[in-house]
Amino acid sequence: MAYPQGPQDPQQWHTQPGQFYGPPPGYGSQPPQPPKKSSNTGLIVLAVIGGLCLVLFAGCAALIALSGGNTPEVVTATAPADTTMAEPQQQVTEETQDQAAEEQSQQQTTEQSQDRTAEQGVLEPAEVGGTLTLEGRDPGVKVDVTVTKVVEKATPASDFLKPKSGNRYVAIEFRIKNKGRAVYSDAPSNGAKLIDDQGQQYNTTYGEVREGVLFGAITVSPGDIRKGVVLYEIPESVKLAKFQFALNSGFADQKGEWVLT
Repeated sequence: MAYPQGPQDPQQWHTQPGQFYGPPPGYGSQPPQPPKKSSNTGLIVLAVIGGLCLVLFAGCAALIALSGGNTPEVVTATAPADTTMAEPQQQVTEETQDQAAEEQSQQQTTEQSQDRTAEQGVLEPAEVGGTLTLEGRDPGVKVDVTVTKVVEKATPASDFLKPKSGNRYVAIEFRIKNKGRAVYSDAPSNGAKLIDDQGQQYNTTYGEVREGVLFGAITVSPGDIRKGVVLYEIPESVKLAKFQFALNSGFADQKGEWVLT
């Protein structure tokens, strides 16, 4: 059995490549251990940790991006709240405007009703001493009429002009002021009526009394005043109720009334 030959020179034991030569192991010694292989476990762990860090960083970046993208939605969501707050104020404003328009309409209706009432000749009655404004048939004719005195039993100023037996004179004094633009010409006694408590109406009569001067035909310029009395002959037992007067000898649409009781 042949054995490989080693180098004869001990200095040449480590000189030839690919071969390992050394002194022969002693009897009973362990053979030399093979060199340990280098391990890559550390590098793998570092790579895994680095990958996890990258994943976490990417996740955080995505969350930040999503959060930044939702910011306009949050701002937009607050807009309806402002609109909702404005709607009640708008409703209140509209209701106030509607209420004001309704009140104005009612006022206009009332004024129109009053105008129609005046045109139809219906005025609220006044008392003795009260003044009513009456309009004539001619444009610009407007006068203030004030009943100043009522004499239920006037005294005749002449023995030739006396009431019949069982009758008496009633004298009513009133004042006329022209407050219109036109001259007022009239015979007031023609438009003056006396009404008793039974609704009986009496026309004026001619006579003379000590309590005043009877109205005749008058012409009153704007701003001027005329005063006089109208005379009635009525039964002694009659109870007075109203005095009625209208311009234009009683033909004007408006008629004023004064309560005498």
